[in-house]
Amino acid sequence: MKRSAGIYFLSVGSCFSPEKMNFFSFNLVKSTFSNIKSNKQLFLLSAATNFIAFTILGMFFLLFVNLDILFSSWDKHIQLVVYLDDKISNSNKKKIELLFNSNNKIDSIVFISRDQAWEKFRGKFSSKSKFVTSLKFNPLPDSYTLGFLSGPDRLKNIRDFSEKIKNEKGVESVEYGEKWISRFEHFMIFLKGFILTFGVLLFSGMILIISNTIKLSIYSRKDEINLMTLLGATHHFIKAPLLLEGVLQGVAGALLSLATVKLIHLYIVFLFQGSLESVFRGLDFQYLTNPIIYSVISTGIVIGVLGSSLSANQFLNRRNSE
Repeated sequence: MKRSAGIYFLSVGSCFSPEKMNFFSFNLVKSTFSNIKSNKQLFLLSAATNFIAFTILGMFFLLFVNLDILFSSWDKHIQLVVYLDDKISNSNKKKIELLFNSNNKIDSIVFISRDQAWEKFRGKFSSKSKFVTSLKFNPLPDSYTLGFLSGPDRLKNIRDFSEKIKNEKGVESVEYGEKWISRFEHFMIFLKGFILTFGVLLFSGMILIISNTIKLSIYSRKDEINLMTLLGATHHFIKAPLLLEGVLQGVAGALLSLATVKLIHLYIVFLFQGSLESVFRGLDFQYLTNPIIYSVISTGIVIGVLGSSLSANQFLNRRNSE
């Protein structure tokens, strides 16, 4: 009896007949949803826990995506300002200009004389400060404002050239907002590391949650699984509905979290988009990128497969050893 039943189960899972494959698929889905119905509360609890974990992770991704967009926007507006020494010689000045013109990464060079800079400064601050109007001398130096070509290495090109030009004779100082850029970059590195660490912890926790849920589902169907084994069912045949149940738990949590993060995104846009545009130079608050969305869904599938496989393998291995 066991041998003939084993041949039957093998033929259902591996034959090439489309009708039998459809029959197998139908029974797999039917068995999976029957398990879910029998353990509805456990399934909902596991999916809800995954939903909360994915939502928290999704919010960090939302923050990271928009901070990255903000930094990219700032990067496009960064210019290198080279301030000249008041006593610079004409030969040194020409040498510096030659360095500017020979750099193919620079796309604009604007010379601002100390008089032009002072007039602009006074026009901006004289009405706000009596100290500015009381000054009898011009403290500002001549300067060059350099624009660099757009591209992924734009900031690197600015940094490299600033390191080179600041050591030239006649250059008093260079400025491109290095300090705040460095701080922002360190914060982004920290945020990436935090998201990665937090994601690994959540990943591990969700695997254990799904594993425990599937384990309870297995023990509630222990007699049925024992009977299937006696009839010759293979481990793959027994594990298939359990794996599908785990995948559904993971994917349900992932999809619900993506929908929730989208609602939060729309809420933020509705209430704060105008303020964000005025404060951050036209920043358009964005939703998660497609690669992140696909990664979240894929992670839900992987978590479901790993969690359910862990419990199913433990049960079947223990049964074989008895």
